[in-house]
Amino acid sequence: MIKVKLNYVRHSARKLRPVLSVFVGQKLETAIDKTSIMAQDSAQMLNKTLRMARAAAEEKEFSANDMVVSQAYATEGPRIKRSRANARGRTNRYIKHLAHITVMLEEHKDKNSTAKEPVIAKGKVETKVRSKKDKN
Repeated sequence: MIKVKLNYVRHSARKLRPVLSVFVGQKLETAIDKTSIMAQDSAQMLNKTLRMARAAAEEKEFSANDMVVSQAYATEGPRIKRSRANARGRTNRYIKHLAHITVMLEEHKDKNSTAKEPVIAKGKVETKVRSKKDKN
């Protein structure tokens, strides 16, 4: 098993999680190809992490073609606090979010063998987007 972590990514973990969950259980090479095509910033950051994982697998003499993404999750990093000028000499505070992306790979050689079900890391519960119809 190979574990790769990309720390202090200048992106919120909440926006990373939906993209990461799509690629759990997929082969490493197909995940790298798909993330390179996607337009989201989250996918580009995941692509960088997957390429790091492929390099780590080759360093440990695993075949990159046999590797499968077993887990991929994002945790919140430290927050950068800033302030912006406001009317009447006041300031407004805003927060810049950072995240840590973690990807775990497992070797999956034989297609006929019983494969383990991919484990999805438990994170924060995503909030439901409400529309005007839901408020009534």
